[in-house]
Amino acid sequence: MSRPAVPGFLRHLVLLWGLRFNIGLNQGPGKSRLLAVGVFLASSAPGFFLGLFFFTLMRLAPVAQSDVWPYFILNLLCFVTFSVWVTWPLLSAGVDDHSELSRYAAFPISPFRLLIASTVASLFEPRALVFYAPLTGAALGYASVNWLAAPWLAVIMYGLFALLCAAWSRVALYAVINVLREKRSAEIMGGGLLAFLVAASFIPPIDTSWLTAVGEAGVGALDMSLIINAAVALGRVPPGFFGDGLGQLAWGRPKVALLEATGLFFFAAVGMAVAYALLMRFHRQSGRAGPSGRDSGDSNPFARTKTRYSTLVTREALDLWRNPRARLLASVPFILAILLKLLSGRDLFVYLLGASADAWLMGGLCIYGAVVIASTFSQNTFAYDGQGFAVFLAAPLDLADVLRAKNRVQGAAAVLMAVLVALFYRVYFGFGTAVDVACALAAVAAVLPVLLAAGNFLSLYFPVKFHASLKRRDKVPLTASMLGILAASAGCAPFGWALKLAGKGGPTWQTAAMVALCAGLNVALYRGVLPLALRVLEQRREVVLHAVTRE
Repeated sequence: MSRPAVPGFLRHLVLLWGLRFNIGLNQGPGKSRLLAVGVFLASSAPGFFLGLFFFTLMRLAPVAQSDVWPYFILNLLCFVTFSVWVTWPLLSAGVDDHSELSRYAAFPISPFRLLIASTVASLFEPRALVFYAPLTGAALGYASVNWLAAPWLAVIMYGLFALLCAAWSRVALYAVINVLREKRSAEIMGGGLLAFLVAASFIPPIDTSWLTAVGEAGVGALDMSLIINAAVALGRVPPGFFGDGLGQLAWGRPKVALLEATGLFFFAAVGMAVAYALLMRFHRQSGRAGPSGRDSGDSNPFARTKTRYSTLVTREALDLWRNPRARLLASVPFILAILLKLLSGRDLFVYLLGASADAWLMGGLCIYGAVVIASTFSQNTFAYDGQGFAVFLAAPLDLADVLRAKNRVQGAAAVLMAVLVALFYRVYFGFGTAVDVACALAAVAAVLPVLLAAGNFLSLYFPVKFHASLKRRDKVPLTASMLGILAASAGCAPFGWALKLAGKGGPTWQTAAMVALCAGLNVALYRGVLPLALRVLEQRREVVLHAVTRE
């Protein structure tokens, strides 16, 4: 009896993407596929509107008839799309795709083919449809008003550009998980953040004086040489090869466009090679013990705890402190703040928002820092510590105390994160009043109860397994992710409404009091729904245990 043939690459790609689709939709017994597909499509819906906006923009007469603006917009979108894709593993602390080599080690597929199939499959996820939508709309709009010498080459270049972004996104992802795998991951990330801060201090900020000129005399006062130089510079870096290639096709130079397509292919191949090397390095080390804290000798953190509840709080705090993903999340708001200053982003916000700019920026960074810490762990509160939930079920204690302790530690970590970000912003930028700080911290106090309340229920109804050693992490179901985003949006709404009412004149103490009042109402809401969450926990304890301990 002959052995069955090994599936081809396309078959592997279909199987892998189909499996990802089912995992993302949380398919299983009793799940509504229609609802899951609806959520999948809804999460991709913003991409349609973004694409339509840029398609229309490229067809506007002032843009379409210009010799500069179409190429500047295309090259800028190429650079932004590439940058978002590469930095996304850091911004989202995504460490869930690295496990595919170990998951499918027994399958008839080579590691390199699996990497390629996984990279291509990532281009068909909802986030990819949203990320590529602006550039897709702009490219179609440009092609609709300009004759292209070889339209087929434009399609190939678009595919190569997408592969370039996906490949270097994998490089960033695998670099992150290799750092998180190291025993001294905290020192490495802290040193990297300090080095980035020092290096950024030597780079001169971008000149934003043109904002004042545009504000006083309109777009006509803008020095077009600045836009021309920017378009040329963006077209000379690999991501800009696609935008420049479209321009070459419109000018009847397909040979030049073909050279740029070759450049896209070359740099995409380099990215895949680097990603493969980083991935294999990670899996060669996966047999070793993961990151862990140093032995504390005779120092026992539980020796001074007086009650069972304080012991639970101490345990949760230590687990969160030692969690490598928490370390990564803690660094993100500071990196964003450094980039904001490096790119003179505050000047743009001052131009748009006036005296409210610092409140918006400080509040946004504080909220982001609190949300990524609180939502990441509260929405998977029974599994982020590995087998911890099984230990709790076997111990003679009340599960209600466990959930309260987890909420308390997650909330305290988010508040501490927000305070540190606010202080960093005030010292690093040198702007921001006491009112701005009060509004930012009140906004965090308003969003946290909503996140914790939603996280409790999402952890009970959408439990997923998470291996703290980073060997494997199941994806959070798409439905749970969307519900978490809705909860975060509802919690952030008071801050947004209050600053909109304040206008460009800047917030006042009344603004801070308004946000603080909403925070008090949200705390009351959290305390009101907590008993219900505790009852559901008792009812679903076995279901949750099975979900978070399965292999």
